[in-house]
Amino acid sequence: MPCTLALIDLKIYAHPTKLLDCYNKAMNIVQTPVLQSLDAKTNSLAEILAVFNRDGGVIVLNMLSQDVVGKLQAELVEPTVAIAPGAKTDDPMIQKFWGSNTKRFTRLAWRSKTFADHVLVHPLFREVADAALLANCASYWMNTGQMMIIGPGEKAQWIHRDADNWPAMCSLTAPDVTISCMFAITDFTSDVGATQVVPGSHLWGDFSRQPEPHEIVQAVMPAGSGLIYSGKVLHGGGANNTSDVWRQGLHLSYLLGWLTPEEAGCIGVPQDIAKNMTPQQQQLLGYRAYVSNDLYAARLWTVDYEDVPVGLNWQEK
Repeated sequence: MPCTLALIDLKIYAHPTKLLDCYNKAMNIVQTPVLQSLDAKTNSLAEILAVFNRDGGVIVLNMLSQDVVGKLQAELVEPTVAIAPGAKTDDPMIQKFWGSNTKRFTRLAWRSKTFADHVLVHPLFREVADAALLANCASYWMNTGQMMIIGPGEKAQWIHRDADNWPAMCSLTAPDVTISCMFAITDFTSDVGATQVVPGSHLWGDFSRQPEPHEIVQAVMPAGSGLIYSGKVLHGGGANNTSDVWRQGLHLSYLLGWLTPEEAGCIGVPQDIAKNMTPQQQQLLGYRAYVSNDLYAARLWTVDYEDVPVGLNWQEK
């Protein structure tokens, strides 16, 4: 269909968005997308889900209290300081993806009780994940809980989709397999490397298409906020253009319970700690079996074909 003001198919009038796109192309107008900010204290779950489904990502202010942010920083200060930037692997692609001046570490449920109690089982993030994932699984578990600390002078990470970890599941027609939240532990500004996002890219018909520069926006948000985004939306760490500021982000993602996650969650948390956690925490970390079908006794991730706590003799009945 020619996209001119003189020749517009009348059927397009039933689609205001398509009409606007046609007009913008005809007038050579570049539309810059917007990453919308909502507030956990004032906006409803329905409002948050509406933006998430439309754009593939949404900033939610006040997801973590300043007290929780302070406790996370205090409990994670040792690895934050001690761990060297850059990847230890010799794989050049992983090194490039990781970044030469970016620190990453996991095992957060072992390193921080505040993470286990307030982030791993965050009620709002769980509600969004329920809506996004439970149509295609009986339960989901933690894909990874990871500190991502971008240092001064770090280049922008390449734009990618998290669902690319499971290539057969990364397409417009495939179900959502993963959902993430990037929690700002320090303020995310454009200068320190706020996460880059391409709103709407989870709905592109061609997932091989690369975004134009004007389609990329940054998740600028204060500490305590969270960027909730789909595994199908294009995103990446921003460039840190400062000389002395480290951007601290905490990435938590959930994954369909029948797929293999990035992080070996239960290996990173000792049994002595895990056995005292709630069943919900245990399940997210991989200390519970995945029960896909009660009727046919279909269970995954078992010990002696028992649920994990039973197989490990935690005196579970």
